[in-house]
Amino acid sequence: MSLWQRVRARLATPPQLPAAPADPERAAWMRSRRLQLDGLNVVGYHRRQLGLGDAGRVITSALIDGHVPNAPLAFAASPSPAIEPPFAMSPTIDHATTLAVVSADQMPVLHEWHPEIFEHSDRMIGYCFWELSQLSEAGRSGVKLLDEVWAPTTFVQQVFESLDVVPVHHVPLPIPRPEPSRRERSSFAPLADVGDRLIFGVAFDYFSVLERKNPIAAIEAFTRAFAPGEGPVLVVKTLNAIHHPDDDARLRAAAGDRADIRIWDEHLDDGDQFAFLGHLDVLVSLHRGEGLGKHLAEAMWLGVPCIATGYSGNLDFMTNECARLIEYTLIDVEGGGSIYPAGTQWADPDIGHAATAMRELADDTKARIALGAAAHRQMTQQPDGADFAATARRLLGT
Repeated sequence: MSLWQRVRARLATPPQLPAAPADPERAAWMRSRRLQLDGLNVVGYHRRQLGLGDAGRVITSALIDGHVPNAPLAFAASPSPAIEPPFAMSPTIDHATTLAVVSADQMPVLHEWHPEIFEHSDRMIGYCFWELSQLSEAGRSGVKLLDEVWAPTTFVQQVFESLDVVPVHHVPLPIPRPEPSRRERSSFAPLADVGDRLIFGVAFDYFSVLERKNPIAAIEAFTRAFAPGEGPVLVVKTLNAIHHPDDDARLRAAAGDRADIRIWDEHLDDGDQFAFLGHLDVLVSLHRGEGLGKHLAEAMWLGVPCIATGYSGNLDFMTNECARLIEYTLIDVEGGGSIYPAGTQWADPDIGHAATAMRELADDTKARIALGAAAHRQMTQQPDGADFAATARRLLGT
């Protein structure tokens, strides 16, 4: 599944800028003879399969559907697989305002690779995600290159407003209704033999930092809630384990020899990923911080009840009425690597509370079904692409 931080985990933060790949998208973007004032250049990882790429494609599609003039420009600074977006790239910088769907700590990389977009933009806006209440030093450096920030969630808005450097506006990211493939439950390897047993699921990408995604806490909560072989199954769906063998070994050690905890590393296309999510009975995310929590929102669209840490970006679409929000305390960051340095804080979810929530949803079928229905209703009320386009027009003054 595409997740928000894969690109940052693979690229060095400034001043160690990544070497330019052999990619035609590395070429300088040419300026139109006359820049338009009523639209946006949208810089993003449009041709890369990662969470930020998803965000850039969703935003561009919303602008196209909303008849907001735009020029998509593909930023290639990512090792993620190449894909083709559902719209054509612009050959030129067409507008005086640019929206860069790039994390703040990678803005200096964008500036190094494409100084022309900063030179030709009268108004440089960052559409940025962040998962902690405090921005990293690299992120603070990136904000200084911007004139403005558009934040996808109120949590992210508060993070950037606390810097008091540039204006910050809350512009929610549309989360489209997922379109699952027709794959049956038993066609997924870890579900082939589960029959009608209850399935708890965890989904994360190792590039998103094991400590932040915190799947080991979900394993501990499951082992507290259920005895071995009691019935329910926990499937931990991972991605890119081959690039993080030590973390993968830690995760598998936490699962031990329990046959009812299954760790499964495989890439799925979007349709199959949504189908897998839809076959879960409960999705669990005991994260330490999320800029958004897109996988949780997608599960809720599919009517899958969620147990999640009651902290950070997911609170824009999660309440106690449509999810089981887990209590937490804030602790100092440890194990965040170069992306989440020491000196900042993140959430430490209450594992006992999570175990109780797991047990409740396993034992009370009516409550579980009602929670999934409430989750779906919540997502139908979230801002959509038309709302995004309308907000963009207002902020552009058009």
